[in-house]
Amino acid sequence: MVMNRIWFLPKKTGVKRILFHAINHVGLGHINRSIAVAQWLKAGIPDLQVLFLIEGGEDFIEPTGFPWIFVPGQPTESENCEQITRNVLNVFQPDLAIIETRMREQIHRPIRDAGVREVLMGNVGDLLRSQLRENLETMNEVDLFLVLQRQEEVQPSDQELISHYTGKIVYAGPLVRQKNLVSHENLRQKLGLTNEHKVILATFGGGGWDITRYLLAGLLAAKEQILAHEPNARLVVITGPHFNSDLPPVDDFVCYASRFEPFITDYLNIASSVVCMAGYSTVNEVAASGIPAICIPAPEAEDQVGAGGMGEYALSFPNFVLSGTDADELARKVIDALARERDLSITNEFWQRAGLASQSIIHEIEDLLVMNPRIECGGLQRGQVPICKPWT
Repeated sequence: MVMNRIWFLPKKTGVKRILFHAINHVGLGHINRSIAVAQWLKAGIPDLQVLFLIEGGEDFIEPTGFPWIFVPGQPTESENCEQITRNVLNVFQPDLAIIETRMREQIHRPIRDAGVREVLMGNVGDLLRSQLRENLETMNEVDLFLVLQRQEEVQPSDQELISHYTGKIVYAGPLVRQKNLVSHENLRQKLGLTNEHKVILATFGGGGWDITRYLLAGLLAAKEQILAHEPNARLVVITGPHFNSDLPPVDDFVCYASRFEPFITDYLNIASSVVCMAGYSTVNEVAASGIPAICIPAPEAEDQVGAGGMGEYALSFPNFVLSGTDADELARKVIDALARERDLSITNEFWQRAGLASQSIIHEIEDLLVMNPRIECGGLQRGQVPICKPWT
């Protein structure tokens, strides 16, 4: 695409550029949050160009149209990662870098050497906590810390830990990605569905948790009970790219199964109910839809909201109930969800919150973009050889 070639063209007067670094993990939340922030910034800041450094998730980011460059995430390839980063900085000439959760020295140091201002953003979880406990000195070198949650969602002990960062802290959430929706009718036709069919969407986020296999098995075992109450029910399964078991075959209950779909909202818009794992991004996207939903928390998931886990967060939205993976329990809760209507009041309230959060982030980033670079000359490689020039 033409858009993906912008990053290596000379920067025009008045154009601002932001370099994102997003890690890949067992879930998709890290890159999902980065895409959401990039989309809101593009919508709110004229003449903004964005480039992603990613460690995986190419299929996830490609449909967004954002240009991306792969950087190796393995410790054994740290020298390659650093050199790629320096080359990208030299060519792309960003005005700002935004790092999602994990600060890698091989990326952070070239950014600082180049005099580019830097933002760290993320959700509270084990990875962010470890950064605050073990990497605070490096974190204190960034210009802004964005916590992508409302402050009241973060438990006091985590707020106290976050307060050790000495720069400006901004809490802003919730955020969800913007999507280009396909026609509902076209998607139903693709899946062989009519308007009479009631779609149960099962989505497991990244799909890497062990519990996802038991959840899918429970849903398939609940088939007869669900069809007995709702003969037009059909199951769409999107396991996530890290799901390590076989996909179910298409039959009179399962109408579609895939490991990955870049635009989950397309499927949400034809769903009558949702069965999902409890990642923060997934819960937010389902909450934004208002669709009756069943949430299955993953015990090993690291996301934390308030004094509890993601299960408690899901229950803060009235369209959610919790469940385990037992077939009988799933059948009862799916049947109940299919009998309920979409709650549009939830949708309106959620998008109001998301709009306020996005405006807060845009305001903070705009302020940083108009500041001068941190230093007046580029960084130095080994042997004190200049690798870049001042950028205007």
